[in-house]
Formats: sequence, structure tokens, C-alpha cells
Amino acid sequence: MIDFLAWIEVNKKKLLIGTGVMAVAIAAYSIYQWYHKEAEAEATAALHKIQTPASKPETSPGAQAFLQVATAHPGTSAGTQAALLGAEALFRETKFADAKTQFESFLRTYPDHPMAHAAAFGIAACLDAMDKTNEALTGYQDVVTRYPGSVVSSQAKLGMARVYQSKGDLAQTLKIYEELARPTAASAWGAEASARREQLLARHPELARTNTSAPEFSSALSNAPPPLELKTTNPVPAKTTSPP
Repeated sequence: MIDFLAWIEVNKKKLLIGTGVMAVAIAAYSIYQWYHKEAEAEATAALHKIQTPASKPETSPGAQAFLQVATAHPGTSAGTQAALLGAEALFRETKFADAKTQFESFLRTYPDHPMAHAAAFGIAACLDAMDKTNEALTGYQDVVTRYPGSVVSSQAKLGMARVYQSKGDLAQTLKIYEELARPTAASAWGAEASARREQLLARHPELARTNTSAPEFSSALSNAPPPLELKTTNPVPAKTTSPP
């Protein structure tokens, strides 16, 4: 005990400095946590405000409203979601080039975000909508390869089918429909694929005669650009309007 007290006396200055540094670090961390919570709360409130306008609750916010929230609240969960919703809104407004730029920006900024697969699909859908079929086909294939278990994987396959059909490759189109329509595929888009498969076979009955081996893929989409449906997790209260 005497030796310990003597050591404290000798190192008293160092101990006081160390204690002070620790206190400052704890205070700084507490301030950071408080600021972060405040920033998240402000971002969530801003996103909630534009998603539930008091005057016209049935009106969907424009892209710029979402992008303004994303710019004003970077690094927050709501700000990140607003960036993705802004890109989707640009797509709905048929501003496909701008939407593609926003989706690419999201993917660069948040490559590991849980909704990165939606941004990747958005890029491919924009290319498809701009009739850049070869690039769109590569983009859809990239989504299927990189995010095989995601909610947009089946949509990407349907997009591939639409591109193949536009190119006249009906056999490959049918293959994609066959894969998605299988009961074992467990796809949310199985019913859609099955319906489009029947439509394709009705228009081209010769495909049924050549399709005896139940290939791994199946068929096509309409001539319109594929619908962009991003399944986001909305951090704001339940009254908010989720994107389609």
C-alpha cells in the first residue's frame, strides 16, 4: 500500500492528465451521440413532412422535394432514403437520364446499403427505358448475379425477358418465364411470369412444340419500360406514403 501511494504521488501529474483526457473523450462522445440523434430526428421529420402534405395528402411528392431532404440531411437514415426515393421519383417523371445519375450516385455513396440492389435495378431500368437495350441487359444480369436473393432479382429477370423479346429472341424469353413460373422458384413474380408465358405461347404456339425440356428460364414483357418498384423500409411514422 505504501509503495502504491508512493507511485501515485510520483505519477500524480500524469494521472490527472489521463483522467482529464478521458473525461473530454466521454463528453465529446456524448455530444456526438446527442447531435446524431438530433440530426436523425430532423431528417425523419423533414421526410415525413413532404410525404404527408396537409393540403393534398393524395399527391406524391416530386423528385426535387426528396433530393432537397437528401442534400440537407446527408449521412442520416432518412436522408439516405430520401436520395433513393428522389431517384425513383425522377424515373416516374420520365426523367430517365437524371434518374440514372441519381441511382449511380446512391450506389457510389452507399455501396453496402441494404437497398443497394434497388439502386442497381434502377440503373438497369433507366437504361431500358432509354432504349439502350444492350446496356440494360447487362445491368439486369448484374442485378441477378450480384443480388440473387433480393426482392428485385425476379424483376430484373423479367426485364431481361422484355429485352430478349424486343430483340426477337423468343426462345430465351420463354426460358426466363419458365424459370420464374416454376413452383420451386418461390418468386413473388411467379404469377406475372406465368401469365406472360401463356400470352407468349398464345401468340407463338410454335414455341410450345420446341419447349419440351422445361428449360431454366422463361419469357417477355410489354413494350413499355419495366415498372420501377423499390421496396424501401420507411423510417417515418405509419402515415407516410411508401413508393410503389
